Amino acid sequence: MILIVVAATGGTFDIIHRGHRALLGAALSYDHTIIGLSTDGFAVRRGKAILHGYDTRRERLVRHIRESHPGAACEVCPLDDDFGPAVLREGVDVLVVSWETRRAGHTLNVMRAERDLGMVDIVVVPMIYGRSGGRISTTHIRDGVMDAEGNPL
Repeated sequence: MILIVVAATGGTFDIIHRGHRALLGAALSYDHTIIGLSTDGFAVRRGKAILHGYDTRRERLVRHIRESHPGAACEVCPLDDDFGPAVLREGVDVLVVSWETRRAGHTLNVMRAERDLGMVDIVVVPMIYGRSGGRISTTHIRDGVMDAEGNPL
């Protein structure tokens, strides 16, 4: 019997930066990955000022995956709440989160237990910091503090 490990992760991915690449790299290292991409409405409800609409963000995310992780088995689906349907269904084994969103793993496992689903392993990817010491974020990039690699501007 072949065991296939399915991972899930999510994000807005408005400007794909070095931190996103670390998160995606960890998630895409599994046999199959489900990536929840925040819808425009969800991003706004979460207080995010997005530069690019869902379709553009999806296109750029898929292009990044094809170029950086050729052959990776993954699916990108709309994410309209904190967890999305992917992590609340059978067959998901791992949730890949950033240090910033690590608490979501515990909440997710509580929700899965309430639905008689198995617990998922939580993989926490450390935050990536730029040369100036601040964490790399889309906000910092958009505000002209640093570039997508974390170099000060």
